[in-house]
Formats: sequence, structure tokens, C-alpha cells
Amino acid sequence: MNIKQQYRQQALKRRRVLPPEERIEAATHIQNTLLSKLEQQGLTTAPMLIYRAMDDEVDTRHVLSIQRPLMFAPSTHGHDAMQWHEVTPDTCWETGKFGVAEPVNSHLWEPVLGKAVLICPLVGFDRAGNRLGLGMGCFDRWLGRFGEHLLSTIGLAFSCQEVPTIPVEPHDVPLNIIITERETIECRKQ
Repeated sequence: MNIKQQYRQQALKRRRVLPPEERIEAATHIQNTLLSKLEQQGLTTAPMLIYRAMDDEVDTRHVLSIQRPLMFAPSTHGHDAMQWHEVTPDTCWETGKFGVAEPVNSHLWEPVLGKAVLICPLVGFDRAGNRLGLGMGCFDRWLGRFGEHLLSTIGLAFSCQEVPTIPVEPHDVPLNIIITERETIECRKQ
């Protein structure tokens, strides 16, 4: 087992054992901090690409419920394709490949709609903005293809998911900001 796999297992274990009431309180704080940060940076009207949380990830339902122009959630097609569908009050949701609700039959985000803010889930993170996902590579491949069309990349995680320095591979794209219930970590200039 390599170091990334070890960190992934450790971070997932710590995330899974968070008590439900602590998880809810932390996720609420993280979402409110995200909204404040977007306002401070003047990014409230930029297209937002935001994930729909799995059971033990930082919940994003509050942010998704806010009426905002051009908000998109991902749908995955296998391990190497991810598209972002617009979220509106009329959005239809279906359970996707990874057991997460995904929007269907709506407009897709494309770079011509304007540079976007990407909000992504984390399994683990370090202070340099390096992230560990589930190891499927969906976000990494997507970032490699569309990263130049983003204004900012923001990861949401519980503080217990922090790990020491993550070994970086050529395809890895560090995040600009990581928000936890304890702090906002500015990782790199936007």
C-alpha cells in the first residue's frame, strides 16, 4: 500500500466516525463560510459547480437550495467522464453510478457560460491544497481538461481529514482554498 492509499484510508476512517450531530454542525458552518467567502471574493454571480454529498462527506444541500443563477451539479459516466448539469427548482434527480443523486435532463455547463467556481469534496487534504479523492480520478481528469476555465477551486472537508504532505503526481491540480469547520486555508493565489 502506498502513502496516498494509507492517507486515504486514515482520512476516510476519521470522517466516518464523526458523530452525526458534530457532522451536521460542522457541515452547516462550512457551508456558511463558503457562502461568505464567495461574497467576499465577488463570486456570487459566477457559475458554481458544486457536488452533491455522499453520506459522510460535507453536506452541500443548503448551498444547493439557494436560488442562484448558473449552479451546476455533476453526473458521472464511468470513471473518466463527468458533466455538470444545471440545478434549478425543477431539476430531476436520479441515483448515479456512485450512489449519489445526480441531476438529469438539464443544461450542461460549458466554458462559454463563463469561468466557474468549482466546489469539490475531499477525502483528505494537505495545507498546500493537494487533495485526495476516492481514487477514481473523476475530478482530476476533469480538472486537467477544464481547469483553465475556473476562477477558483474550493475543497470542503472536516478538519479531521487533514493529512501530512500528499505526494503530488503530474496530473494533480492543487486547490485554491480548503474550508473546514475550524478554518479557511488559502492554498494558492487565484
